[in-house]
Amino acid sequence: MLELMRQHDMPGIILSTCNRCELYWSGPEDGESWFRRLGRGMPGGALLPLSRMEGMAAVRHLFRVSAGLDSQILGEFEVLGQVRRAYDAARAAGTTTREIDLIFSGALATGRRIRRDTLLGRHPASVSSAAVDLVLQGWEGSDQLDVILLGAGEAAEGVLRAFDQRGGARVRLLSRHPERAATLAQAWGAAVGSVAELGAALSGADVLMVATSSARPVVSADQLARRAAARSAQELLVIDLAVPRNVEPESRGLKGIRLLDLDDLQRLCCPAAGAPSNALAEAEGVIEDELIRLGLSLRSRGAAPRLAELHRLSHQMAEQESEWALAQLETLSASEREIVRKMANRLIRRVLYPLSQNLRVDS
Repeated sequence: MLELMRQHDMPGIILSTCNRCELYWSGPEDGESWFRRLGRGMPGGALLPLSRMEGMAAVRHLFRVSAGLDSQILGEFEVLGQVRRAYDAARAAGTTTREIDLIFSGALATGRRIRRDTLLGRHPASVSSAAVDLVLQGWEGSDQLDVILLGAGEAAEGVLRAFDQRGGARVRLLSRHPERAATLAQAWGAAVGSVAELGAALSGADVLMVATSSARPVVSADQLARRAAARSAQELLVIDLAVPRNVEPESRGLKGIRLLDLDDLQRLCCPAAGAPSNALAEAEGVIEDELIRLGLSLRSRGAAPRLAELHRLSHQMAEQESEWALAQLETLSASEREIVRKMANRLIRRVLYPLSQNLRVDS
């Protein structure tokens, strides 16, 4: 998609995270039509619900996304890396402009500052870590916990990392991509298998976590019902981390099955040390500060052509007036004539500096 945009001189960036796909573009082109083309190119040809923002409203939204304020879990830190990778990909494809560079650099700086200086940053969260925390609540001896993890992408890696940081569990990684799954399993001490083993693996599992890139359900209600019937005394916790959902919604009503999805995680998990209102206020303050900083940079850039012309005319005037003065002072030595020229240029610079500063601020 980025290559197509580059070929048609369509400047922009495609940002895809666990719960959004967004196109940021700059210029007179109809970015919305490009977004619709992108939707038709997604798995299954589905087009996500479309909303549109322009100007500073779009910039503010991007800053909030980078800060984790528009995520399923408040303060989610993984999204900052996703924004950075989207920006890097667009730069590599040649679809950014100087204005887009300023805006995305500002968004990344905002996210880093919030992680470094605010309550949200001191208590970082992610969808994966929130899900693992929820799994471990009330479970004595996590090393006795049998977990089936379906998927081998970024979210699955986050789950493996979170289990490793919290003392581990017996995790079996099932995937349609055996090489990727084997690499992850080796890195984080998990067992590995194929999705074809899911039915058999469920019989001994306490938890099923699903995080694949499939556009349709990969776990059926029938599969979960069979597991519940085989182990009626033990509830199976199922956590669906995927967008679109990877577990059939009918599974929610099954006896012996507790199904949670991203909406449930958002409702149940409270990051930032139990003080989301204070953390949010801190983060919003950083965003406002960085938006002001960006506005000054954009206005300064907008004034650049006028400043360049002002400097050109001023130095031309200094040169003309110096030559006029030197023509009247024919007896001056070479060093004295150079002093006259330098004096003219110094006067021009002293006059131009405050004018340039005012022009940048007022633009």
